[in-house]
Amino acid sequence: MPEDERGPAAARRLLQRTMDGLGADRDVIEDGKLAVSEIATNALRHGRAAGGPVTVPELWIWARTVPAPQLVVSVFDGARTELPRASSSGLLDEHGKGLGLVAEFTAAWGCDRTRSRAAEPVVRGKAVWFALPLPRTWPGRTLKVHPGTAAQCLLSCVTRRGFPGMRTSDGHGVSVLVLPGLNVWVHPRHFCWQDGPGRYLKRPLIDLQETVEHIVRRLDGIQVPGPALTVSGRERLDRG
Repeated sequence: MPEDERGPAAARRLLQRTMDGLGADRDVIEDGKLAVSEIATNALRHGRAAGGPVTVPELWIWARTVPAPQLVVSVFDGARTELPRASSSGLLDEHGKGLGLVAEFTAAWGCDRTRSRAAEPVVRGKAVWFALPLPRTWPGRTLKVHPGTAAQCLLSCVTRRGFPGMRTSDGHGVSVLVLPGLNVWVHPRHFCWQDGPGRYLKRPLIDLQETVEHIVRRLDGIQVPGPALTVSGRERLDRG
């Protein structure tokens, strides 16, 4: 996005164009435009790491089917330490203005430490995101993804974010991505990886970009500890 006052307006235009193409309800589009304006404005005002270089904010939009058919809208900035968190006080400080509206008008929202997609070289920062319901007939819901294509796309997206990796395949249509401290299995219908002792996560192949974000956060967390935050909608929030 533009790194000046044009950024929030550009985010609203792009989101509306995307949601129009998906056949979203008018009320959902207006809620999304309000929410993206708030997080884009916060990225503009507070999204620069102290003493660090100017980081151009990035707007990311993708669809996911788990936990529900939703459109995820995320704004990345370079202020890695400025993470909002839940608070019992119900107040927002100067770094969190507008997040109450985001919580009120979206299905879920959160903030995660992650890495840029577009910057050269890769920038380490954070992404504030929210989710909106997708219409039942959204285009792409029945898309069939070839597992080999999914494996290669996942590897390309992860390596683009600064994590080396390699891909191996067997004769049964299963690929394994070998990444720093993590293996990801790509089966004919889903991605699978270990998310703790004895705990595995599965995501359908159609949720490629959602899987990319999970993996990048996991790999980034290995190097810079810090739990990701996920907050359901309509919850009062504050920054610590």
